[in-house]
Amino acid sequence: MRNTTGLHSTVIYLSLIWILIYPSTVKGQQPQLHELGEVVVTATRTPVAASDVPSAIQVISTVDIEDTVAQDLTQILKKDASSIDVIEYPGALSGISIRGFRPEFSGITKHSLVLIDGRPAGATNLSTLLLDNVERIEVLKGPASSLFGAEAVGGVVNIITRRSSGEISGDLSVEGGSFDTINGMARAGGNIVDWLDFDLTFKTRNQNDNIDLGNDHGERPGTTFNINYESLRLGSDLNKDWRLDVKGDWYKGNDIETPGALFYGDIQQSEKDLERYGGDVRLCGKWGKNQSKFVFFASKETSDYFKKYEYNYSIRGYIPTDKYHSYYKETKWWGTQLQNLYRLWGRHDITLGFDYQSIDEESKSYNKDGSRKAPWTPDSNRENWAFFSDTLWRFIDSRFIISAGIRYDYFDVETKRTPYKTDFHPGNETFDTVSPRLGLRLKFTPLFSLHSTFGKAFVPPTAYEMAGYSERLVSGTTMITMGNPDLSPETSWTWDAGITFKDSSKGLNIDLTYFTTSVNHKITRVTVGNITTYENTSEAEMAGLEMEAKCDFGRIFNLHKKIEVFFNGTRLFHSREKIEGSGWTDIHNVSHWKLNYGLNYDDGVFHGRILARYMGKRKDNDWYTPGYPVITYDSFTVVDLTFGATFMEHHNLTLKVNNLFDEYYYEKPEFPLAGRALYLEYRYEF
Repeated sequence: MRNTTGLHSTVIYLSLIWILIYPSTVKGQQPQLHELGEVVVTATRTPVAASDVPSAIQVISTVDIEDTVAQDLTQILKKDASSIDVIEYPGALSGISIRGFRPEFSGITKHSLVLIDGRPAGATNLSTLLLDNVERIEVLKGPASSLFGAEAVGGVVNIITRRSSGEISGDLSVEGGSFDTINGMARAGGNIVDWLDFDLTFKTRNQNDNIDLGNDHGERPGTTFNINYESLRLGSDLNKDWRLDVKGDWYKGNDIETPGALFYGDIQQSEKDLERYGGDVRLCGKWGKNQSKFVFFASKETSDYFKKYEYNYSIRGYIPTDKYHSYYKETKWWGTQLQNLYRLWGRHDITLGFDYQSIDEESKSYNKDGSRKAPWTPDSNRENWAFFSDTLWRFIDSRFIISAGIRYDYFDVETKRTPYKTDFHPGNETFDTVSPRLGLRLKFTPLFSLHSTFGKAFVPPTAYEMAGYSERLVSGTTMITMGNPDLSPETSWTWDAGITFKDSSKGLNIDLTYFTTSVNHKITRVTVGNITTYENTSEAEMAGLEMEAKCDFGRIFNLHKKIEVFFNGTRLFHSREKIEGSGWTDIHNVSHWKLNYGLNYDDGVFHGRILARYMGKRKDNDWYTPGYPVITYDSFTVVDLTFGATFMEHHNLTLKVNNLFDEYYYEKPEFPLAGRALYLEYRYEF
């Protein structure tokens, strides 16, 4: 891999010098966009000033989203958020983790929770969560099970969608570029009549040619796709105190090609159709000193997989074949959220609430001739109901803030009788758990503060981890993966403490946070010979330092333009698990160094961003060698560039360059991502 670190730095520094000497004016809407980051909802489930939150939380703004070369949630998080580790494959499949846990890209149980407007997102594959109706993204780092229950172990990602009002406005855009890409988008929002407002989005993404890999590694066959996305929200102020909103979105991916591992060359080509739709109805209002919210949500995700290869026993290897339907997966969520915030003595917040969620999973597997066979995982259902309380106490003119919360969760996890699957016995397990949390923020001055949190979180085992069974041939050896019915839930305790210095008038924000996590009964894959199963390891440990800094030189030197240098990253001191009989081992797919840094620029006419992302070395199993030995794969730095201009007031033309220096890299071994790609976008705003 080429060493281009010096070249990256040179480009960024020369750009900074050019910007400093270029005269112009600031966009009039910039202060409004800045204010969006001052109030957050994820840390308490109710709107609260960011300066009052003890938790470490990062906000990805509208401007960040628009100026980052990214199409879905995973791509924006890995480029804009610290503490994020990623698994991403070509062909719309990805997942994340926060604070040292292994990233996960499938299944209903993960170590990082993803929400849409505070309710479960209803997506196992984060590539189906696009960004075109998103106002901002809040990333809460650290345990939040006291607020949200299962999965909120490493942290919580909350997607805040648009809620427009007033005069109808919007934009139309068309984009084209590398790999015969053609994208189109239409978006509008505002008041239809005085009592009814809306937001409407249409998006189409079409990549009609295969990607080219970086550093002259050639074309990667089987990487085309066609994706459509739509969202609609209708809202009404019922009176001066109560409001009703109904919204939903729909993702449809057709003929998404998925290349196999490089190990197999071009033989393991597949194809899939993905569909996800979901939405919610929410009623919010005030009565006396109370603020209440009632939410009903539901979503459904389906995946149809088609193989273009089969295993030939005579040659003990894979051969191409006609496309056939091989697998179907369906996951359905529905639930309710009820909560009430009571304002005590005008300054303290007490929130009480109830959550219920039901998740059903169903899968089907097929032979080449279309007949059914046993799927890898049994059909299952997971029911969860919970009561929670969260409080925020403000003392000494809100200079000393205490946040305390506790939640009780009850689970019923059931594996169901599954057609054609006879290698397991259906059953169900119930368990309950209590998750407390305590947080403190001490403001020494309006600019300088300390913050700290301590809390418990948990992850329940999945049906597959308890009762799954699958076989896979590797170089003539049958590798078996099987569940463990004796698994217990994972539990973790995390403590963090940080220093914040923030001066909004100068565009200056610095935060350093140290965290340490101890995990008990951690669920881990264990391979002995040709058998892989799941076990509760004795313990796991994560510790690290999170860093975030922004400085707007345009404000500091009164240059009437935005010249913002930014940096965020994480140094993991350790992320390891102790497996009985094997000692301490590094958690796989997790980098001990993660850095995002660059430059944002906006003068009202020209705007742009240079962003560099560095990922350190990581470990993983070699899934293409019998015994699955552990390997270490290389670090990399990928740089993106956007540069645009606004003309005739409503028109904008933007050049986007993904992987500017054409690096050959991957988030997962054997599945490299695209090399340099150029896109040109025209946008009309009205």
